[in-house]
Amino acid sequence: MPTASNTPASLWRRLAAILYDTFLVIALWFVTTALVVAFLNDGKVAAGPSFQLFLYLEAGAFYAYFWHIRGQTLGMQVWKIRTINDTGQILTLGECAVRFFFATFSTMFLGLGFIWILFDREKLAWHDRASGTRVIFLGNNPYQKTASKE
Repeated sequence: MPTASNTPASLWRRLAAILYDTFLVIALWFVTTALVVAFLNDGKVAAGPSFQLFLYLEAGAFYAYFWHIRGQTLGMQVWKIRTINDTGQILTLGECAVRFFFATFSTMFLGLGFIWILFDREKLAWHDRASGTRVIFLGNNPYQKTASKE
């Protein structure tokens, strides 16, 4: 794994990674909804607040899995950014849950929690501050393997 720098990821990189991950989450929701309709709902539409909550929690599980295991979602890997906690480590499941919950509020208020990055001294979003986490830029070639000397 590459050594993480403390360079904050730009708002644009973060938004690009979120867009990439949004497509993945939507695909996950399509599969899940198809399975629920086919096997649990006897072909009837799956709807209502409980199903919406389920989809929200599924998205949270998607992010928590990647943040906790690798520190990066697939979109974050493409855009060379990583989520770490204040000690520079990969997030705990608790930190993942808090981060996802507060990211919901960052998004709900017309994205102001993300736009806050442009004004914050440390380039942190609302959910970064609330969860004690940050998103860092890994550099231009973080995945390049070093040549072994023989």
